[in-house]
Amino acid sequence: MERDKDALRPSPEEAAAALKAAQQARSAGYTPIPAWFFPTLGLLVGGVLMLQALHEIVSLALIVALVVGYLAIERVYNKQVDRSGVAPRELTMRQQLVLAAPLLLLWIAGQLLDDRWGPVLWVVIAVTGACWTIGYGILHNRRARERARASA
Repeated sequence: MERDKDALRPSPEEAAAALKAAQQARSAGYTPIPAWFFPTLGLLVGGVLMLQALHEIVSLALIVALVVGYLAIERVYNKQVDRSGVAPRELTMRQQLVLAAPLLLLWIAGQLLDDRWGPVLWVVIAVTGACWTIGYGILHNRRARERARASA
């Protein structure tokens, strides 16, 4: 059984290279949130908001699919972080509020205007919410990269 464990262990050179890369990433102060994370999250946000347009015909299966999708991207994200050995900087509470507050306002507006505009409004809100999430992620990563370059 010991041989199986040793086969998975990196060589001393591989371990030293991985450690050096991790130390460089930490010293640079920036490890990006993966580029795929915010677009995928944006699609899921749009899907959740789109459910409001389908509130009379939405099925439990669709809700479960969206929850499973979110859990899947979290799992893939966490595996990438574990593999890299360096955790990306997380969004601060202020950044989380900047991301989430417009989504909350969109949902409230949708609830208030649903009787007047109906499902069409929710389609517009879903697309707007998805675009906001994706755009926020692009800007967040771009700013973080620029700050890292400026401090290097």
